[in-house]
Amino acid sequence: MKTELQHIHKSFGKVHANDDISLVIESGEILGILGENGAGKTTLMKILAGLLHADAGDILINGRAVQITSADEALSLGIGMLSQDPLDFPTMTIFDNLYLGQQKGLFIKKAAFQNKVAEVQKSLGFHFVLSDYVGDLSMGERQQLEILRLLVYGSELIILDEPTTGISAKQKTQLFDLLKQLTRLGKSIIFVTHKLAEVNELCQRTIVLKQGRLVGEVSIPCGSSELIQMMFGKNLIFQSTTDVSSTISQIMLQDLIFKDARFLSNPLDLQICRGEIIGLAGMEGSGQKAFLRTLAGLDKAIAGKITCGEDDLTGKPSYRFHQAGICFMPATRMEEGLVQGMTLKEHFILTHQSDQFKLDFAQAETITREKIADYAIRGFQDSFSEELSGGNQQRLLLAMLKENARLLLLENPTRGLDIESTNWMWEKLHKRCQDGASIIFASADLDELLRFSNRILVFFGGKISNPYSTHVLDSEKLGALIGGEGWEK
Repeated sequence: MKTELQHIHKSFGKVHANDDISLVIESGEILGILGENGAGKTTLMKILAGLLHADAGDILINGRAVQITSADEALSLGIGMLSQDPLDFPTMTIFDNLYLGQQKGLFIKKAAFQNKVAEVQKSLGFHFVLSDYVGDLSMGERQQLEILRLLVYGSELIILDEPTTGISAKQKTQLFDLLKQLTRLGKSIIFVTHKLAEVNELCQRTIVLKQGRLVGEVSIPCGSSELIQMMFGKNLIFQSTTDVSSTISQIMLQDLIFKDARFLSNPLDLQICRGEIIGLAGMEGSGQKAFLRTLAGLDKAIAGKITCGEDDLTGKPSYRFHQAGICFMPATRMEEGLVQGMTLKEHFILTHQSDQFKLDFAQAETITREKIADYAIRGFQDSFSEELSGGNQQRLLLAMLKENARLLLLENPTRGLDIESTNWMWEKLHKRCQDGASIIFASADLDELLRFSNRILVFFGGKISNPYSTHVLDSEKLGALIGGEGWEK
C-alpha cells in the first residue's frame, strides 16, 4: 500500500505543529521519522491515523484521495497506530479490548477470534492471558497489547510511535524481526523514535522534522552525528552527573512487603540518603510500578515500615506522604499525571500550595509564566495539556512536582524524550539532589540506569535484590541480573 501526505498543516492555537509537510511511504518500506520533542512527529502520525484532523492538506492511498475522519475509518483503510500512551480500557479484559471494533453482528465469534489472537501472539512471542484485566498490565505490556491489536486487525500501514519504550531487549529484537518480516509481505511501517541506533538498525530511510517542518531526508545507514545535527542544529553528547549523595538518612524502609498484581514482594530493608539516586531495573511488570506507588502512599504496604525523617508514614493516606515531601511522577501522563481539558495555568493552580480562600489569578499567571520559561515548555498559559507533545507533557509533570520535595518517585522519567531533552531533564533532577532531595526512578534504559544511579535495585520474578553500587555493574552484568542470572543465593 502506497501512502502519500501532501502539504499537511495543523495548528493548536498559536503553535503551528505541522507546517506544509509532504512525504511518501512506499509498500514494503520501513520509514523512520526523527525529530526533537515538539517537532510535530506525533501530530502528523495522528492525522494519518484519524485521531486528529488536518487544517489543510491531502492524504492519498494508492493514488486515490481519501478522507480519514476517525481511527475506525483509518483501520478500515488499513492504517493502524500504536500511540505513546496506549488507547485502551484498563477496567476491561484483554479479550474485550482486542475484540472492540470488530464488525457488528448478532453473536460474538469468540473461539475464532481467540485462535486468530493466539496465532499472532505466537509470532510475536507474547503470552497474554485474554481473561486478565488491562489495568493490571504495565506500561510496556500495554504497548505490546496495542501492537498485537494492530496485527490482529490486519493493518497494511502500521505506525509505531516510540514502540520500544518499556520493552526488553529480547522483545525489541522479536519486534524488529517481525516488522522486517511484515515488510517482506508488502506491509508498510512508519517508525517514530528518538533513538538513532534503532533507525539505523531497522529503517531504509528516515525523514527529520524540526519545529513543525520537514527539514531533511536521508538514506540509512547514516552517521548519528549527521542526524543529530539535522534534528538540533548542533552536536550533542550524553550527559553524566556528579555524585552529590550524602550519608544522611532521608527515608527508611524496614521489612517492607508490597503487593503487585501477580505476587507479593520479598521483605526489603533500604536506607535512602539525601542527594542519592536509586535506579529500579527489571522487565516491565516485575514490580517497579507497585514499589513506587507503595512508597508514594497510593497503595498500602502489606507489611513493614516506611519512615520519612521523624514521620512514620506506615498505613497513612497518600496526602500524608505528599505532606512529608514524597512526590510521584507516573509514566501514564494523561491518565494519572495530567488532566485533559485543563490548561497549563489550571494545572499550576492545582499544584500550588496557598492558604488563601480565593484563587489569585494574577499570581497564578505569574507562576505559570515562570514555570513555562524555567522548564522550557513549548506551550502557552491557555494551552491544554493534551495539546502538548509527549516531551512537553513530561516537562509539565516535572514542573508540577513540589519544589521542596524530599523524595521524588519517577516512573520512566525520560520516556519518549530525545537526547537534548533527556540531558535537560537530568540537569533539573540533579539540581534537586544538590538541594537535598533523593530520587528513586524506574527505567528500561540500562545506560540511563548506570549513568545516573548511585545504586540499583533489580526486580525479577517477584524478587527484589539488595542494592548494587553502579561501580560494580556494567550493561552486560545488569542485563543478566534482569534476566534472572547471577542472583545471590
